[in-house]
Amino acid sequence: MGRNVLEDRMERWMGWLAIAGLLAACDKKTEAPNPTLVAEARPLASKAHESQPHAHASPHGGWVESTPRGHLELVASRDGHYRVYLLDDALNVRPIEGASGSIKVAKGGYPEVTLAVVGDHLEGQGPAHTDEHRTMVVTVVQGGKPEVVRYTAHLESNGHAGSAQAGMAKHDHTPLQGGVVAMSGDMHLEVLSLRSGEVRVWVTDEFRKPVAIGGMKGTVEAGGKSAPLSSEPGGQFLTALLPASDQERETTVHLPMPGDPEYFITFLLTPKDAAAASDAKAEAKAAEPVQEVTIRVDGSYNPGQVQVKKGVPVRLRFQRKDTAGCSEELVIPDFGVKKSLPGLSETVVEFTPDKTGTFPFMCGMGMLKGQLVVN
Repeated sequence: MGRNVLEDRMERWMGWLAIAGLLAACDKKTEAPNPTLVAEARPLASKAHESQPHAHASPHGGWVESTPRGHLELVASRDGHYRVYLLDDALNVRPIEGASGSIKVAKGGYPEVTLAVVGDHLEGQGPAHTDEHRTMVVTVVQGGKPEVVRYTAHLESNGHAGSAQAGMAKHDHTPLQGGVVAMSGDMHLEVLSLRSGEVRVWVTDEFRKPVAIGGMKGTVEAGGKSAPLSSEPGGQFLTALLPASDQERETTVHLPMPGDPEYFITFLLTPKDAAAASDAKAEAKAAEPVQEVTIRVDGSYNPGQVQVKKGVPVRLRFQRKDTAGCSEELVIPDFGVKKSLPGLSETVVEFTPDKTGTFPFMCGMGMLKGQLVVN
């Protein structure tokens, strides 16, 4: 028995409703979310890893440090469990084949932990810890070449608290002198090896500002030789003289640091000519990072709070999505910024924060408000 006209019309109507529902669902899936934007250091392009700045985000929630071959990330927990990831310049996991490693914990009687390959990383188990803070030296050997990194870790029951990026927010690991950078607490050490045999060590604070090195003394070891490390006459860096060499070699710096009188760090360094080191220093200066943040203006500022580092240029991109009169002007009183924001367009505001604290930014009428947090 055939269907009547009313049934046909009802079926076509239900079909159109179904199609409309699918299109609406598709639009919801593809609609871009409104994420909270966070400031990040965006370096200019550079060919060499050593001349790039490092904000050191943590892919696996651990602590990330530079090595001559990329980065190592350590994830450690209070129960004595350790994971070590080999990362490249872009913080992607490197091939793990043929790698082995160990962890030495600065704790009397604590055994050396052997690391073995598990999946895409190295893993090991040692005795549990009863305290929260530990200093550890991680050694990874692959292809006969060692990577040695020293960490000062804050241990939680299931690993490190939060992201290493938050802990490293005010640290920039750009080699300022053409060398290689390591850390001790909040202090940075940059080590440069010259073909003449001279090894230079610069010490800077968490903002990479020079610290007084008067009275600092240590030693440098390489190729079975050792030399005393002391301040050069101008007091700008520490220096030691080893036998001349133009070959890559493992170099260990022993230098008592605040809070760590037995501090040492090992690098695989390739000696440079003094002129090449000066060129690398100039390249590093040219590749200084810029903190770039995009802020949407549409009845409010989104994000409403922006975190940046003192002394690093800031580029704020205000994307104005409205034409309301109250948002047509931007004012950041503490940094002398007063700028017009044309409607339905992007306006770039650039300055370098020279002080720390929490500073307001607002519209010209004081109705739209945000905060700039400078660390």
